[in-house]
Amino acid sequence: MSSWRLFVALLLLSGPLASTEKGWSQRIQQSEKRAVTVSDAVAMKRVGEPLLVGYTGIGPAHDFAVFSPDGKHFAFVVTTGDLQRNANNYSLLVYRTADVFRSAIPKEVAYFSSASNRAGISNLRWLDDNDTIFFLGSEGEEPTQLYSIRCSSGDLKKLTKHKTSLRSFAISAHGSTLAFLADKPERDIETRAIARYGLAITTESLQDLMRGKITSFERELFIVQQGARTETRLQTVGSLDGGINDLFLSRDGRHLILKTGISELPKNWKQYEDQTIQTAFRRVIPPGASSGLLRYEWIDLSTNQSTPILEAPAPFSSDELLWAPDSRSVLLGGVYLPLDSNDVGRQKERKSAKYVIEIRLPTRKVIEVRAGELIPVHWDQQANVVQFRMRSNQSQAVSERKDVYYQKVQDEWKQVLSSSSGQPKHLPDIVVDQDLNIPPRIVAINGATRQTILDLNPQFAGLAFGRVEPIEWPDGSGETMNGGLYLPPNYDPSHRYPLVIQTHGFDPHAFWIDGPWSTAFAAQPLAGRGIVVLQINDSVESWRNTSVESERIMRAYESAIDFLDQKGIIDPRRVGIVGFSRTCLYVKYTLTHSRRRFAAAVASDGFDGGYFEYVAAGPLAKSEMEAVAGALPFGPELGLWMRKAPGFLLDKVQTPIQLHANAAASLLEQWEWFAGLKRLGKAVDLLYIPADVHILMKPWDRMAAEQASVDWFCFWLKGEENPNPEKATQYVRWRQLRALTRSPSE
Repeated sequence: MSSWRLFVALLLLSGPLASTEKGWSQRIQQSEKRAVTVSDAVAMKRVGEPLLVGYTGIGPAHDFAVFSPDGKHFAFVVTTGDLQRNANNYSLLVYRTADVFRSAIPKEVAYFSSASNRAGISNLRWLDDNDTIFFLGSEGEEPTQLYSIRCSSGDLKKLTKHKTSLRSFAISAHGSTLAFLADKPERDIETRAIARYGLAITTESLQDLMRGKITSFERELFIVQQGARTETRLQTVGSLDGGINDLFLSRDGRHLILKTGISELPKNWKQYEDQTIQTAFRRVIPPGASSGLLRYEWIDLSTNQSTPILEAPAPFSSDELLWAPDSRSVLLGGVYLPLDSNDVGRQKERKSAKYVIEIRLPTRKVIEVRAGELIPVHWDQQANVVQFRMRSNQSQAVSERKDVYYQKVQDEWKQVLSSSSGQPKHLPDIVVDQDLNIPPRIVAINGATRQTILDLNPQFAGLAFGRVEPIEWPDGSGETMNGGLYLPPNYDPSHRYPLVIQTHGFDPHAFWIDGPWSTAFAAQPLAGRGIVVLQINDSVESWRNTSVESERIMRAYESAIDFLDQKGIIDPRRVGIVGFSRTCLYVKYTLTHSRRRFAAAVASDGFDGGYFEYVAAGPLAKSEMEAVAGALPFGPELGLWMRKAPGFLLDKVQTPIQLHANAAASLLEQWEWFAGLKRLGKAVDLLYIPADVHILMKPWDRMAAEQASVDWFCFWLKGEENPNPEKATQYVRWRQLRALTRSPSE
């Protein structure tokens, strides 16, 4: 036995256990625990605030708890899927800070059950009275609106009745000014004028024309002053296309800062060495389309005039801005500075370094605080000292997170040891304590003192989870790839297992049942069925939007199979792969270009760079596909597309593939493969879930997609069928597909 396999065996087993693959309801030997199912993933309780509700794996590990201004209370949201009611239930919990290291008992001050794809409770904000919390809420299928709750009395108020859902809001210190972003209303195509004269098509999408309603990813920005009966709509220089929704309102309610999309990129921005910025320059951006990059805008609410506040890209994080107590300046952490310095050395430094800066208003004068990525946390008005937190990864240990302090003296900032006034400080860190094999718990930490205040999922004690091991391997082209290997709970190192590669990212510190997203991934349920799962980190920004992107990532998949085969862990003849969103392109490219034959595949709700998808796509998506292909699909360059685009090479597909579509637009993305493979008599299955969202949120939608993946891979990799009578017609269809994959000699 190799040393690597021996290590795994000793780590996982106290003695050798014989593997078993018999029976659908497989139970773990020498244990009463049962295998993990998709239902367990859907019902898992998670932290649901601030912005990542619906993402099953990615979630806030830090900074989700919101403290009251006096620091005596904090609040956060937890959510769980309710399969019986097909709803997601949200609880707003409030704790007394003084109790967290004694007997912390939360008070549930609000409970919303969302039957839509919108979060039930999100975006918490305390008012200065230390008793009132504002939040965005959606009960049932209602549009998201602004609510307030008084924690002491439980008095719940609905503060807005906007015609569409709110996406974010900001409120002044005493609640006198409210700003919010809301969805743009849909526009019905079928009007009397159109019925008589027809509709001249300009920028409308094919998907919208098919469904009869014009939708927009643009948001609308409104301001409401205390006592006003109407909302005032504000205009911005850049686009409000839904990428980032953060609003930052000054404490006095006179100034608003937000991030907006920019379409025409300044040429000198290409000098920034940031890979995300470089990616934007690798595609040709059509006129009027968003580049994907953001810029800060400042709106003077006394005049409602908007102007860019800093001629540099804005970060995609949402915690880097803090208003001064006097509302006359703002701190920005971890931002690039404009490339306009006359100093050659400073100019070179600005191309790669990020800074903490203060911007004075209305002059927009920039004052550098220091280089680096710091998060401004609290501005002590009495001492004029700002507490900063060192930026860290979401899952980084709290012991590695440090606070630093800077004091402003006139127009200069100097580092000091700490704040010297009586403002609340040394508040405990409230974090999600988790790891690859440790289910998440809410923990309070103060120095060396740690206390669990909420076990999110005590029911997990009765489940047999497969152990997850971080692994690295060379991809054959000089890069080292990494991921997490999910091993069956009764793993036997003398046995070779089927493998499913799950794509689209890996976090070495996060506990994931299904994977990084809630669409089609099912790592632990697959492991419970005796299948090894590799969750691979294939999000390589340096390859993105280049003509080698798909090829390089295909090599990463192939090298992973070779690595696990050499270790004696997997059977290379029984390998499946899952693609979602952008990684649908990688999976479909691999199925049409790889030297390997995969035993099964799933491609869920994503783009694949195909010709049919190209002509139906919007301008930005077209530019992405042109960058990936390295050419336009017309004239002499069409030959390059025909050699690279997977849709032109369907005759090379030998793998049974299940396609998932979550909306009408997704059906168009998947139709080329579905129709083409059907015409060629190949094994293809299409699951349509009309959820109209990319990342599935409703429990029944998640259950349908994730269970379909489990059933599909068990059928093709192990020859097993789910005995549920409701699945009977599914297997009649799949047995017919299996007959298509057999050669005449079989």
